[in-house]
Amino acid sequence: MKKIFFTSILFLLFAFKVPAQKDPKTESKRLMDLFQKFEGTYQIQVLDSRDKTEIPLFIMDSIQAKRHNTNVIYFPLKTNVRVMILPLSIINKNDFKPVERVVNISSEKIK
Repeated sequence: MKKIFFTSILFLLFAFKVPAQKDPKTESKRLMDLFQKFEGTYQIQVLDSRDKTEIPLFIMDSIQAKRHNTNVIYFPLKTNVRVMILPLSIINKNDFKPVERVVNISSEKIK
């Protein structure tokens, strides 16, 4: 009896700790909405390569979390790919011009 009771308690504790699974369709829609909302406010920069790169939707959450009020933020996506996030101070200007989604950059231009 005690064994069944403790097993039941452990099961209940585990069941409440496991996060609910996200509906894949809802999650895809949420990320696509962010993708469209952020269009022109971030840039995928491919360094020293002409390769095409895919934009994984999961980075939209990172873009949202890392966006700064005044500083341009860069974070690595791969060894030769980084993401540039424009700050709110630039995006909210009346003369704001959206940036290209993906660009190829020579590291010589960065220095």
